[in-house]
Amino acid sequence: MEKIKVHYFGVFAEFAQCPSEEISLINPTLEALLNQLSLKYGPWEQPFQVAVNKKIVNKSMATTLNPSDEVAILPPFAGG
Repeated sequence: MEKIKVHYFGVFAEFAQCPSEEISLINPTLEALLNQLSLKYGPWEQPFQVAVNKKIVNKSMATTLNPSDEVAILPPFAGG
């Protein structure tokens, strides 16, 4: 079982009630991680982006995660 470090920002830190945590996964993929977070916290109504090692990734792509990877759950950004 692999442990993946997950960081939460904005409203997602409020949902998780913590800024970060380690999640144990048997199948260390982004899809498995997002499924586990959905089971743990319920489906998030807010749109969000995911970054793996500080790079935004497509949530629907098959991304394998390594124990040294850090995943960030990010709220939408506003810019001007």
